[in-house]
Amino acid sequence: MKRDLLLVFALLSFLFGKAQVNIPSQEISYDVHYHWGLIDVMIAHGTVTLESSGDSFKGTLDGSSIPWDGRVFCVSDTLHATMTPASPYSKETVTYENGWYLKPKVTVYRSGHFNPTDPANYKNIKGEGSLDASANTMEAITVTADMLGMFYYFHEFDFESMTEGSSFTLPIAVAGGTPQSVKVTYNGKSSYTATGVTYPTYSVEFEYSYNGAMTGYPVHAEVATNSRIPVLLSASLPVGKVEMIYAH
Repeated sequence: MKRDLLLVFALLSFLFGKAQVNIPSQEISYDVHYHWGLIDVMIAHGTVTLESSGDSFKGTLDGSSIPWDGRVFCVSDTLHATMTPASPYSKETVTYENGWYLKPKVTVYRSGHFNPTDPANYKNIKGEGSLDASANTMEAITVTADMLGMFYYFHEFDFESMTEGSSFTLPIAVAGGTPQSVKVTYNGKSSYTATGVTYPTYSVEFEYSYNGAMTGYPVHAEVATNSRIPVLLSASLPVGKVEMIYAH
């Protein structure tokens, strides 16, 4: 009962004086690691670009893998959203979202003649392009684009007032699409070491819905307490475990 009352008071505290979070334009670099059985390799590099002013949030992800099995796997995601003050946290309305998937042969990619705008060379979450990509792949691309919104929420969440183990669900309105949501669970304070630096962190788990149902692929995040930048993003997918580790 005491814990329930604390949660109620924490939620009520956001009813008044709510304001959007401004995030200066910044680029965040990550190394991407892949684990499958005894396989443990760094497979990609990615850059997340963020900017938020007033109720407008823009996030992009550009990633290109280290050559793997004769191909270069590339992902590019863009999310534009408005964050409207609400209780307990902002209500997200997606105004534009797209995720692109490409996998050219290494020889073609390095030749300088690869044309990423040729529909035969890509598939995106708007259904454009004719590249062969499984439904699971496109679901993962969509969730990756959705996930950019968490970079905003990590700045907004009042972690210090949260109770360890508490969960809540944030609604996401999609212009012209099916309403979505993300369930967030706060797991308390922790620490994480990335590229030789140990960061005090808030440990968080979140899971997005996809086509009206939860994906079943929760993402674990370690969020630096000072910068509110995730220094680790980790998810176990059908093809193995993937980790994005903060590079600098």
